[in-house]
Amino acid sequence: MKILFTNPPPIIKYGMQPGFEKMGWETDRLEVPEQSEKGMIEKINRFKPDYIFTEGGVDTKRFVFPVLEKFQIPHIYWAIEDPVANDSLAMEWAEKSVLTLTPCVEMLKNYKRKNHPAICVPFAMDPDYYNRKKPKKPYSDLDAVHIGNNYDVFDERYEAYTYILQPFIDKGKAIAIYGMDWQNPNHRYNVPDPYAKGYLSHEESVFAYSSAKITLGVHSITDSTTMQSMRTFEVLGCRGFFLTQRTKAIESMFENHKHLVYSSSYDETVDLMNFYLVNESAREKIAQNGQKHVYQNHTYKQRAAEIIKELQR
Repeated sequence: MKILFTNPPPIIKYGMQPGFEKMGWETDRLEVPEQSEKGMIEKINRFKPDYIFTEGGVDTKRFVFPVLEKFQIPHIYWAIEDPVANDSLAMEWAEKSVLTLTPCVEMLKNYKRKNHPAICVPFAMDPDYYNRKKPKKPYSDLDAVHIGNNYDVFDERYEAYTYILQPFIDKGKAIAIYGMDWQNPNHRYNVPDPYAKGYLSHEESVFAYSSAKITLGVHSITDSTTMQSMRTFEVLGCRGFFLTQRTKAIESMFENHKHLVYSSSYDETVDLMNFYLVNESAREKIAQNGQKHVYQNHTYKQRAAEIIKELQR
């Protein structure tokens, strides 16, 4: 079978696409210069896919929707913006798809209500890409690293900045925060110099996760038992030590102080920081357990297998 991905972001390029390849499928994807109605039609004519796959779909509607009307090729949609865009974007795509995938299990009832076939497909990682890299400067000099944009429009995420990131700044630890808008004056939370480091490529992030003593994580959604930041799986795949915000998904899918550690308050983060920064063996044991856990339970090969099984039904 052949599947064509309409987007080339890391979650596809280093995730779902190799997952399908490991299940024996032929794959291809539209690169940015090909992302037009004309470019997609040319790709379809050359590759002749059995399925088309789109994730997110905010910017791709303009060229994917017209093509789906011209070709009778079954479309799969991964609603990675669930639950935020469930009533709008997700349902718009679900109308045009033979199967919708949601990382947020609580949204399944909404698809069922509108008779859209859907299954829960949480984020994951591919072990061939997300694995422990050789330590690399400047990350190997860091007590902690956080990689992600400043999305403090989410109240829970904003609060997590104040008790997951801020303690490391206040206590003078060697912390680097990568991403966009960390010094945006219009945002509620700002990171002072020299901690805000700007953009970091995804290809470089795996070295940061592998090298820093602690990787810090926050989440926009806290009340789902499956939806969480995709970085959870990526960090653990790199055998990084992950200190993250406590959420329902983190609690339901991982064990505290076994696969990772989580915090619910400023003081709790300070305690975790003080203990684990000076206990390398404890950090490494948890990091190893975390990597083993995601390698056994949360790979994109496994996610692809679940999707294929549902398609065969």
